[in-house]
Amino acid sequence: MNFSWKVFFSTIIMMLITFSVGGYILITTLFQSVYVREIDSAKEENRIIQYTFATALTAIAESKNTITEDVVIEISRAATKNIRGENTQIRICNQDFDSIYESNMVEYDKQLLKKISMDTRGYTILKDKNIYYIQTACSLNVSGQIYYLESFRDITSIYKERKVQYEVYKKLLLALIIVNGFISYLISLWLTYPIKKLSRVAHKISNGSLQDRVKIKSEDEIGRLARDFNRMTDSLEYKIHELEDITRRQEDFIGSFAHELKTPLTSIIGYADMLRSQKLSPEMTVMSADYIFKEGNRLGALSLKLLEMIVLQNQELELKRVSAKQLLAEVRGLIYPMIRKGDIIFEIAADEAVLYLEPDLIKTVLMNLIDNARKAMDGVGKIVVRGVKETDGYSIYIIDNGKGIPREELSRITEAFYMVDKSRAREQGGAGLGLAICTEIIKRHQGKMEFDSIEGKGTSVHLFLKDLG
Repeated sequence: MNFSWKVFFSTIIMMLITFSVGGYILITTLFQSVYVREIDSAKEENRIIQYTFATALTAIAESKNTITEDVVIEISRAATKNIRGENTQIRICNQDFDSIYESNMVEYDKQLLKKISMDTRGYTILKDKNIYYIQTACSLNVSGQIYYLESFRDITSIYKERKVQYEVYKKLLLALIIVNGFISYLISLWLTYPIKKLSRVAHKISNGSLQDRVKIKSEDEIGRLARDFNRMTDSLEYKIHELEDITRRQEDFIGSFAHELKTPLTSIIGYADMLRSQKLSPEMTVMSADYIFKEGNRLGALSLKLLEMIVLQNQELELKRVSAKQLLAEVRGLIYPMIRKGDIIFEIAADEAVLYLEPDLIKTVLMNLIDNARKAMDGVGKIVVRGVKETDGYSIYIIDNGKGIPREELSRITEAFYMVDKSRAREQGGAGLGLAICTEIIKRHQGKMEFDSIEGKGTSVHLFLKDLG
């Protein structure tokens, strides 16, 4: 069953129970109020009739010294004519509960007369031929004779009125249920419409359409659910794109790795076959052996780089406190032999700070970055290394005025085996793993490495190391 129908039927059932109980209580309360008022009126009537009857009998008893049944009947008729209303009948009984006078024949139970005493007045409800009476009874003692006076007040009208009220309320309840049912149905559709929108979007997302979002602007629970759903979808879309990107990079990595292996292996196999199958001149033999040696070194360097990446991802770093100036000075000494070969101006300036890091790995990063800057200038240019103390860490800037990197290539230069200029990189002995290793080292230090470059003007690398101490 749809949720909207559940809301609709739940509302109708709750409404039916509430209105039925409420209407029953209301009508019963009104009836009870009228009922009590009729009982009070019946008792008051009985008291008046008792007073009138007792006064008349007492006067006759004082004058004649005897009271006969004929006298009682005569007084009863007179009292009936003078006092009785249209809805009231009276009956007089002797002490044996035998009827002496009845203004109208009403079936009654003598149990009420047996229960009352001289000082009490009792009542009960009688039903005679679909007519309801309040039977009120009292006793009187006149000259030693006991009489019982009963008055019968017709209250059929209040029962009929209650029945009419029930009938009217049933029709009213039916009308209310129809009207409110229609309104409840519209409300249930309105309340569940956002849920249907959520369901539709979820169905589209399950079919691969990750761009769809739920457009619900309410501030209630469903609105908050929709916003959480959209945030979940954003996160899911990001994760999927991230997985797709990782898959693409893995495929590129495998392809690049296979290519990087194929090129030197082809040369090694080709020249080895020439040495094995042909009689070559001494010069050709030396050249072939030189190619095999160089390509073998390339394969060895490639293997070491890959091993370094794997080790970095699994080893625990042993961090030490190192002086920033001392670290950069050591890097200057290590990189100097490569820099002095060309006409390159090399400058280092550093703020003093104590860094908490693995010094050998950070040296590897700096030397890779400086060496990349050197290769980008073809032996002529300027490299500036600057260390700046920050409030929450330390920044190192490596700036060159070399060839620069195309803007569209910047996002991929840290991928394994990715080279902006592949032929030039291979000539210089590169395999496209240097920046990938640097990225992994910086990531292990909880830092960040950012590149900014303008093609033809140079490249700036911002290396930020968090204060882990």
